[in-house]
Amino acid sequence: MPDDPLRSKERALDNRHAGGVGALALGWGTTLLVLARVVGYGLSLVNSVLLARVLGVERLGTYAYAMGLTALFGLLPNMGISTVVTRTIAQDPGAGSGVMRAAVRAQAWLAVAVLIAVPAFAALLPGQPVPLGYVVLAATQLALGTLSWPYLAVLGGRGRYDRAAIAELVATLAGTVSFLVAAVCHGGVATFLWAQVLGAGCAVITTRWIASAFLPRGEEPALRLRRLLHQAIPFGAISAVQSFYTRVDILLLGQMASTTALGLYSAAYKPINMVVYFGGTLAGPLFPLMAQTPQTSAPAAFRRTMRGLGVVAPAMALICSGLAGPVLRVFYGSAYAAAAPIMVLLAWSAAANWLYAPLGVALQARGRERWWLTGLGGGFVVNLLGNLWAIPHWGAIGAATATLASEVALLGFATVLIWWELSIPASLQSALYALAAVAGGIALWGLSGLGPLLATLGSLTVYGACLIALRSITAQDIATIIGWSRRAVGDWPRG
Repeated sequence: MPDDPLRSKERALDNRHAGGVGALALGWGTTLLVLARVVGYGLSLVNSVLLARVLGVERLGTYAYAMGLTALFGLLPNMGISTVVTRTIAQDPGAGSGVMRAAVRAQAWLAVAVLIAVPAFAALLPGQPVPLGYVVLAATQLALGTLSWPYLAVLGGRGRYDRAAIAELVATLAGTVSFLVAAVCHGGVATFLWAQVLGAGCAVITTRWIASAFLPRGEEPALRLRRLLHQAIPFGAISAVQSFYTRVDILLLGQMASTTALGLYSAAYKPINMVVYFGGTLAGPLFPLMAQTPQTSAPAAFRRTMRGLGVVAPAMALICSGLAGPVLRVFYGSAYAAAAPIMVLLAWSAAANWLYAPLGVALQARGRERWWLTGLGGGFVVNLLGNLWAIPHWGAIGAATATLASEVALLGFATVLIWWELSIPASLQSALYALAAVAGGIALWGLSGLGPLLATLGSLTVYGACLIALRSITAQDIATIIGWSRRAVGDWPRG
């Protein structure tokens, strides 16, 4: 297969330990990050299985409420500071020492704010489905975990996604070991929350150590906190809305439904949430690239990512839909099989999330973060109103339906906005992917009598055949992905 300039640039990343991302090409780097995070997601799945098996449906609902309520306050420490650090270092690798010192100091103050605000908010809510001590532990885990964000931002700005992945893997492994100890001791909700706190502390120490070789060494004075926050506020507002947007269903289920319904929803939500993070892994590295390229162009890596996600997202949704029942029974137990319809709806919402994730990254990198904030605000309103109406009628299934509706609405808005603001129109291939996905979904429904495994394989066969017939994927595409994967596995130990 002939080489191209994009892959030649990717090879230069091997020798740029302390340099910036330059003319970034993301095929190799993103593949490496994906392969590394697959292991991390596997460990996270082990953690969720341990939780579900040891705690049971009702106590899992208690744990999920404490963690979900705390996650709402991810808006406090995630004020967009890390995004400012990443963009500063990506644009000028020699600068950033003043910004970094200010970011570390600001992150510490914001962590203290989390420890105060979360328990206070929980105490003011009309319903108290869990003890306040559980919320305090969950807030401690969030506050500690946020202290590592500036260091991860430095690694992202320098394009060192391999090092970022190692830091995340070590932190996740520490959390898994803690969860195993809690499971062996047949611990309760508080024990597992303490395990989360321990994992967050390990993440801070590990990330700081790994990032130390890449920290900016300049002597420039620390950026004033007021100026740092002024730059970060648009990104922070986006993070705040995203935090509410992705956790409002958990909060409302805890207030308006039983902990059993919340436990079923949490069991279905956990694997799908990991799938969403996986899509973010593919889209996230586009940020420094889009920040460097001219405003009127769409880099080949961006088009390639959009095309790849357009192909893979429906396939992921078909797999999760067909195997929802068996996955829940095998991993979590027969008591969670009733969550299968919830998982199906959430799987297709994750597919929509994969499709708009690169669009949101592109808008923020090109200075259109306020427009993207508007879109997220609209999605949040749809999600909130949908949950308020659907949960009293359908419980957890209603919450999943509201999530799907809001994600589809956000995908439509992002598609229009990326064309209107950046002159990057949606391609005809997007419509072809949708047609192939519909065909696969019909096949899944028609073959359901054959059992979940055969029905899923049949739907994927139909979907893949449609893509080949429409020439949406070629043998060269498959060879390129295989080549990236082989290079990532071979080059990481020397990175």
